[in-house]
Amino acid sequence: MGSSGRSNMVKSTKPLQLNRSLVLGSKSPRRAQLLSDLGFDFRIEVTDADENAPENLNGEETAVWISEQKAKALQPLLADDELGITSDTEVWLDNRRFGKAADANKARKMLQALSGKTHQVITGLSLVTRTKITSYCSVVQVHFDVLPSWAIEHYVSTFKPFDKAGAYGIQEWIGQTYIHKVEGEYNAVVGLPTSTLFKALEPYLKA
Repeated sequence: MGSSGRSNMVKSTKPLQLNRSLVLGSKSPRRAQLLSDLGFDFRIEVTDADENAPENLNGEETAVWISEQKAKALQPLLADDELGITSDTEVWLDNRRFGKAADANKARKMLQALSGKTHQVITGLSLVTRTKITSYCSVVQVHFDVLPSWAIEHYVSTFKPFDKAGAYGIQEWIGQTYIHKVEGEYNAVVGLPTSTLFKALEPYLKA
């Protein structure tokens, strides 16, 4: 595991001051936007981490385990005055993990399985320094309406959701049209539980 690239500093339009510099350990533009929306300046450090969690773990354990693998990959790249953030979002239904779809056919099958059902979106979140990792977990219930076959085909072919757990993005067309209820942190489904994160960062705010 190691660094595969570093971006420029991401500046918020309304920055909040922390007593540590923030580092986001993710290449996800959605997570970067959500963190910027919270009002923090940060830099991005992309790492390689193992996302193949042990099969005996449940949904919450899996999300936290992978988030912590990302944190461990980020840890040696941090300076003493930096605080890293890593996260992992999982989709689970009937004790089954729905990962990222490798192709259009697998994406269709995932959406067919989620159609008309309520599933869990579980997000692990880790704060990491050079010496410590602290983790949190957010669990959200997402209710899908029945998805017609034409809607699945339109979404998969148009949006190509192959980089998303469960083969969908709640902020995209399918979330706007066929998700009728979300119980929990909406932003956790997007990829970063911002309410949980902000509370975790409050002790680091400058007075």
